[in-house]
Amino acid sequence: MSTKKVTEHIETAEEQMELFLWKYREISREEVRKMYNQFKKLDVTGRGELEEHEAMRMFEKRGSIKTARELRQLVVAMDQNSNHRLSLLEWLCAHFGKSYADLNDFVDEDARARALEEAMKAGEEAKAAEEAIKRAEQQKELQASLRAAALERESKMTGVAGMRAFFARQVENAGDVTKTNEQTIKEEFLRRKNLREAKAKLNSAIVDANRIKSAEEIAKEVKDANERRIAEEAAAEKKKMLDELAARAARKAALNAKWGGGGPKAADN
Repeated sequence: MSTKKVTEHIETAEEQMELFLWKYREISREEVRKMYNQFKKLDVTGRGELEEHEAMRMFEKRGSIKTARELRQLVVAMDQNSNHRLSLLEWLCAHFGKSYADLNDFVDEDARARALEEAMKAGEEAKAAEEAIKRAEQQKELQASLRAAALERESKMTGVAGMRAFFARQVENAGDVTKTNEQTIKEEFLRRKNLREAKAKLNSAIVDANRIKSAEEIAKEVKDANERRIAEEAAAEKKKMLDELAARAARKAALNAKWGGGGPKAADN
């Protein structure tokens, strides 16, 4: 079984940030963003890695370590791939106490295919359970329709025939109550239970299938998420600028209206 490394497909600090947040979703984006901003100030090349001396300078500015020896020991301890550089991912994992190895914990396509097969099987079971409930409801509707038709016919009967139909219906209704209180309720409960279990199994299978993605798929998701974030931030910034321009224009128009004649306009008599 071959294991691919998703981090090999992640390059920029922005993509590293998105990968970390994708993997460890309980971590606050705001907190990670602050660390990213600090990292980015020294990542002048934009490659998503700091040289040892750059990383040491960053930690020195943070004021957590005092001596040069301690600074270098800290950077070396964080350097998971031993390339004498510090990536944003390595720093984030160390800071939040997360496993750097887990970022590459993705199995091969065979395992993914098996997981997808389980998801399809679970989906078929859920579909069968839903169809069983639907058939039961249709059967109930049919029985109700037949009974309504029978009652209509019986309502037109008179004399002995009418009395015979009336007493037969009373006996039938008594039997129906017994069945409704026992067998019908149990059958309905079992159908609903089967559907709940099938859906739970399906959801679990889907989660497993999504967890078993290839490195390329994970990298693409991260890159796409990063592009969406950049576009959203750009749109928000543009909206903010336009709102400020509109507010400024409104203030200017108000001042012009007030002072356009050389002073405040007198009130009409």
